[in-house]
Parts: sequence; structure tokens; C-alpha cells
Amino acid sequence: PAFLYLSKKHELALNYLEYGLSEQAGFIVITGEVGSGKTTLIKYLINKLDKVAIKIAMLFNTNISPHEFLEIVLKEWDISCTGKEKTDRYEALTGFLLQEYVKKNKVVLIIDEAQNLSSETLEEIRMLSNLNDEKQPLFHIILLGQPNLRDRLNQRALEQLRQRISIHYHLDP
Repeated sequence: PAFLYLSKKHELALNYLEYGLSEQAGFIVITGEVGSGKTTLIKYLINKLDKVAIKIAMLFNTNISPHEFLEIVLKEWDISCTGKEKTDRYEALTGFLLQEYVKKNKVVLIIDEAQNLSSETLEEIRMLSNLNDEKQPLFHIILLGQPNLRDRLNQRALEQLRQRISIHYHLDP
């Protein structure tokens, strides 16, 4: 991130990310070819953010099931969950999100290499976006991926997820 060159395209992508976080956009999607700087850009953004007021989880391993996804998310935010059922994991996550909301902290989930997520895991992510305060989401979800992520998100089965994407930017090389 220290060596990021903010070309006009990269600066625009950074502006979209910052805008999305400031305006409570639920889903933000950044796509681009391999090596276009998506991961470097997001790490640059993370270094700029206030680590006290923003709780960030970043997932790199995306060849996972929906069950594994929820477990990794809980682990990334250091959320303990004693139960083994899916409802227990949702309850623990919801409790964490509500605590952070009361503290007025932002919570951000960043998923890199999102093009590798299964349709079932993408649907699980969409379901997580239902966690809101009736006006805005309790946390932001940023999906980073190669251009075929756009194709995946345009599939009819993922229409509900696609409708929740507030910002989508394709980062050209």
C-alpha cells in the first residue's frame, strides 16, 4: 500500500470506497483484472481508516462453504460463539453488530477474490445484509474480484444480491 500510485482510475475507485463507507452503502463491489491493484487499493484504504471507530474483517480464502464463511467471519471479528447451530452464529454476529452500532462504530467486511465464492455463499452474504436498523445496514460489505464476478452477480439466481449493491466500480489496469 505504501507504493500505491493513485492513477485517476485508482483515485476514483478510492473515492467510491470512501463515499460508500461514509454514506452507509450496504454493498460495494470493485472488480478488475488480475494485477490491477484491487487488493493494494483496499489495503491503502484500511491504513487510512480509524482502527478504533471502524472494525474490519478481511477474508482472502473464498473457496469456502456458507458454514465455513460464517465461522471465518466470527473468527475475524473475534466473536465467541458457544453454539454449533447456524442460528447461534447469527445471534453472536447480530449481538456484535448491535454493540458496535450503539458505540457508533462502523463495521466493514471485505471479501477479496469474491469471484470464487459459491452461489450458496453469496446468498449467505446477501442474508447477512438483512441485518439493519430498519434504515441502514449494520455493516458494510466490500466485494473485490476479477471481472467474472460481474458476470456471477448478473446471474438471475443472484438478482436479490445484485439489487443491494450500491456502488460497483470496474478498475481498469
